[in-house]
Amino acid sequence: MSMYLLGAPKAFNTVMATMTRRLWVGAAASASLGLATANLFGASEFWNKKDASSWTSDEVLLLATRSPWAKTARVLPKAGRDRGSFQPTGPDIGAGGRSGNQKLGEIPVLPVAEVTVFWQSAQPLLDALKSSFPADFANHYVIGVNDLPSEEGGRKVNRESMTANLQVRGKDSTDAGAILQSRGVVQFAFSKELLPLTIADKEVIFMLDTNQYSIRTRFDLKEMVYRGKLAV
Repeated sequence: MSMYLLGAPKAFNTVMATMTRRLWVGAAASASLGLATANLFGASEFWNKKDASSWTSDEVLLLATRSPWAKTARVLPKAGRDRGSFQPTGPDIGAGGRSGNQKLGEIPVLPVAEVTVFWQSAQPLLDALKSSFPADFANHYVIGVNDLPSEEGGRKVNRESMTANLQVRGKDSTDAGAILQSRGVVQFAFSKELLPLTIADKEVIFMLDTNQYSIRTRFDLKEMVYRGKLAV
């Protein structure tokens, strides 16, 4: 499935359209991409060294998928709702040394779905993707999630059951005040007044819960610095 970002420039969506999720996950697992990510993400931090107008399509892709503002997260099925097949750990040896019922000792094989969670209201993402938001999203953090599964284990996800919150240690969690879906991206808006964030907070956790699965993502606030300021 190709991944498109709401409000993204045509060049970026063209890049994303050429990469399926399988190809991206496979590439991300490779050592070469890991090294490239380390060079761009860790050492260079191109977003703080180059003007946004000079970012390449590859750099925009990296910023929107693997950066301090964008994380890959696993879709975790709720207990009793896994979609796995079963695979035996080994033959069950019965009387006389013959293989018995191989259903005994079977373990579930769970294919893991992944999504990209990105801090869409952060200034570097705004500079890269030129996103626009509804008026109701003013003074809100906006977190987008790409390609959320519409079903899990053959069961439909009830969109009405979808909830999300932000958590910071030592502060009350804040629920999403608005949820908007468009072009494969679900956006969650959180009030900045209810949860003011500073670098001193160290990290913030995004939690998404539905009737079929949950998603949990950590963001390191001290890494989310853009042009000398916390960018959220």
